[in-house]
Amino acid sequence: MTAGIIKHELALKFILGGKSFVTFLNTKTDNRFTFKVVKHKKDDIFFVNVLTGPDVYTFVGTVRNGVYKHSPKSNISNEAQSVKVFNYIVNKLTSNNLPDFIEIYHDGRCGKCGRQLTVPDSIETGFGPECAKSLSKQTLRDITINKILK
Repeated sequence: MTAGIIKHELALKFILGGKSFVTFLNTKTDNRFTFKVVKHKKDDIFFVNVLTGPDVYTFVGTVRNGVYKHSPKSNISNEAQSVKVFNYIVNKLTSNNLPDFIEIYHDGRCGKCGRQLTVPDSIETGFGPECAKSLSKQTLRDITINKILK
């Protein structure tokens, strides 16, 4: 499994890609949380799950229109640090204001379909070549600009 750092400019697109596994790392405190975010089959809603054990993800809430909402059906409190971190990072990414000491990693799988990434450009962006074709023109421009600036 190959993991990669996702640039802040592309992070929200990756997280809400459809089937993403993402880790947030605070480099000041070394705290980290891993989440699985899966899109509903029909509606534009994303189910957020936090890693709570080896390969065990627990539902915490949803994201709709770029806004996180904690679910009362979750077994994890909205006061849990993992929930606060997810909400904070989504809000900061939405406002394009995430501090540099937060690093965002993918786990080597495409953020849209969940398949393992093997192409170097795909590992860099977090989207496989086929899934990248279906991204919006704006997202593709962002990816190209990030490659040029690199």
